[in-house]
Amino acid sequence: MVSNRRNISPLHHQLLNGRSICITERPDLHLVWYYNRIFVKPVPKPLFSYHFWRDAVRQAQDTDGHRLMLDALGFLRTYSMLIVHESDFNLAVQHKLLPHFVDWEGWCFFIQGFTPLRDQAVSRRYHYGEIRLTRLNLFHRIMTMSSYQKVHHNYATFFARFGAPYLFVFGAATVVLTALQTGLDAFPDHGTYIQIIAKFVPFTLFITATGISLLPLLFLFFWARELVRFIFCYRHLS
Repeated sequence: MVSNRRNISPLHHQLLNGRSICITERPDLHLVWYYNRIFVKPVPKPLFSYHFWRDAVRQAQDTDGHRLMLDALGFLRTYSMLIVHESDFNLAVQHKLLPHFVDWEGWCFFIQGFTPLRDQAVSRRYHYGEIRLTRLNLFHRIMTMSSYQKVHHNYATFFARFGAPYLFVFGAATVVLTALQTGLDAFPDHGTYIQIIAKFVPFTLFITATGISLLPLLFLFFWARELVRFIFCYRHLS
């Protein structure tokens, strides 16, 4: 599902992979990628301040008692792999990933302390590198019945992704049925062959009918779920 911590490509290599760099302010989406996009969180200005690290980050904890300093260290360790060359730095500046007052020499001096950090020094989230959103959504949906991050914001784009698999399956079924019909014409008295056809054809018809009805039923399910949420959760009707 996830990769090791070293599987983080520099920014210039993200472009070589055909990915566009998308800014996110959500730390949980940092280095999550979806096909031709990768989400990257900019480095906040306070993280360049020694006093901020000393007075705020070092002792800060979340509601569960987790030390936020481990998150900050892991976050900056990822940037030691994102910005390796000056071309990466220029891309970071272009995409507003770094504050305007940071130059290349200053960045090299700043980031060198985070490069050698081991996994024990950072939070568990940063024990991994780039994370694929499709798999993240799949496992999150299995455990919580909801997506980790929505990638389809309307029904058209959601159902459009089923087009190619449907065409492939129906095309393959058509080829197989045509081949069976050709074989039946060639061997009309072959008992075993006829038995195979007698079992396979109804199964194929069942799968085809199920596939055709699945998408409309799925649409009706989504529509009914939104209607129920609107009536009972988001609005009190008099």
